[in-house]
Amino acid sequence: MTLPRTELDVLLAHRVGTRLDLDPDSLVRHLPLLDEVVATTANGSALLGDLAPYAEPSFTGEAFGIRTDRVNLRLSRSAVAELVTTAPDDEAREPAGLWMFDADGAAVHRAHLVSEPAPTVVDLMALAPRAEPPGSAGVGLPPPGELDQIGLLDAAVTGEPIERFAPPASPVTGFRSVVELLGLLCEHAVPAGFAVANRGCLQASVGWVDHVEAGDVVGVASGPARFAFGSGDVDAVRVVRTHGPQGPVSTVLLTGEDGCCLAMIGQLGLPPASAVIAWEAMVRDVFGAGH
Repeated sequence: MTLPRTELDVLLAHRVGTRLDLDPDSLVRHLPLLDEVVATTANGSALLGDLAPYAEPSFTGEAFGIRTDRVNLRLSRSAVAELVTTAPDDEAREPAGLWMFDADGAAVHRAHLVSEPAPTVVDLMALAPRAEPPGSAGVGLPPPGELDQIGLLDAAVTGEPIERFAPPASPVTGFRSVVELLGLLCEHAVPAGFAVANRGCLQASVGWVDHVEAGDVVGVASGPARFAFGSGDVDAVRVVRTHGPQGPVSTVLLTGEDGCCLAMIGQLGLPPASAVIAWEAMVRDVFGAGH
């Protein structure tokens, strides 16, 4: 009997790769040292990629500062079960890589290492002593109506059905409403944040929408970041209201058939008041006054 191979098995079967014995806390301290990377988080239905240095990642339950000029990662420690570095592949024209896998061998995040300091930093990672994991009781999420923006992001990281924590504040719609909203953001030059979660890892980016492509795959260019989702994979689009730095704020969630969050669009981080006001007006225009 041949057991099915995991994504980790497939990678190591086709690429020259080395496992790193690095604990999650040491990993997050080293990632910003890599300088510029092409970082990608994808879940099979949505993808977010960015060309930038890492901000120091945070773990669920901690503060999360989302910066416009950095790759922003939110992690559960269980998502960092295996780390693999891969050598450059000249035939495939791919630079060296750093891959993150969970305990089931599923890829949760990857980075192409394109900066000059990256090889030295990877060597340092390989030599770093492994630390004992801190005790943690997991992420406790507040009841509906009391969820703040950080809690909403953490709910997406857990992979639980979002409606359990944040019921929709407007009628549930299809993906075309998101395309309309993205078009308004582009037309009126209003900054917004995008986030994609995958098995304990969430990547977020904030910027202006420069271009929108609509079709079977909806694609967004936002500076060096690229956000995309498969329109056929989106079962529902729902708006939720949570407490943010500027007061109650709307976030648009794209969910799959299981009710789990594929991606989200909103005023993430610390947006200016003018951006929040413009965003809320657009959400109201697209989703209705009762959002």
